[in-house]
Amino acid sequence: MASPSKPPSPSPANPDPPSSSAAEEETQVNAPSKFLPVLKCSESVFDNLMKSIQMRTAYGARYPQEGDTAGDAQAGYVSMFADWFEICNLRLPLTVFMVDLLEYYNIHISQLSPFGMICARHFEYTFRAKMWYLC
Repeated sequence: MASPSKPPSPSPANPDPPSSSAAEEETQVNAPSKFLPVLKCSESVFDNLMKSIQMRTAYGARYPQEGDTAGDAQAGYVSMFADWFEICNLRLPLTVFMVDLLEYYNIHISQLSPFGMICARHFEYTFRAKMWYLC
């Protein structure tokens, strides 16, 4: 195995600024998501989506308040894109494969864009088809 051309320095410079206080971090966490677009889905569209995908009431899906963004989810809730259900064919509860995939890559479902969800779902379908073919 080749050795690195330049050995690492014993004390690398820290490019990050010093961490802020706990109070400042708390206000940053609770600050509204001003850089995200405001949700434009109407409540009737939301209700129709919940009926069409047969979302169980036990999941507690709620229509967001006016002016909310995807980053404004209350504690205990996750913002989910309607496209995940309409275009990406995501259904709840998640499959074991999807949960394992998210855990393996250490990402939260709310970090996936609809395009990322399509890629993950296609990967799952391809894997399942390949496993079916091999059996």
